[in-house]
Order: sequence, then C-alpha cells, then structure tokens
Amino acid sequence: MAEVGVVSRSGRLEVPSYADGGEEGAGARLPNLAVKGPGRYRMRVYARGIEGTVEEHLVVVFPGRSVTKVVYR
Repeated sequence: MAEVGVVSRSGRLEVPSYADGGEEGAGARLPNLAVKGPGRYRMRVYARGIEGTVEEHLVVVFPGRSVTKVVYR
C-alpha cells in the first residue's frame, strides 16, 4: 500500500482505460475521482495478487494537502 499527494487543477482525476493490447490502466472507464473539484488530494493505492497472474488494485482518493509519499508495505 502506498499513498501520495496529487493536485487536480481541472477538477478531474481519472485512471485511464486499457489501450488496445495494453497492460496498464483500468479495465473499464472509472468515474472522476476528484469529487470536490479542483484542489489537492491524497491517493492511496492497495494492490494484491502482484506475484500471480491476476493483479487487483483498490484506489482511494480523499481531500488532503500533504505532498509526502508514504509506503506502508
């Protein structure tokens, strides 16, 4: 699990979808994660199955001012 600070100047914060044949991105279009519009957010990402064939992620975004990167594991 890791947490970073991000800034949304436009009020949009999105995870891009897979490109054709790509290996990075979301499998489907996700909603805008900048729920409070433009501003500073904290993004926390949990991952599991990294060493297997299927990798899953949970992305949590919430308003926050810190820019410090924190790696919990």
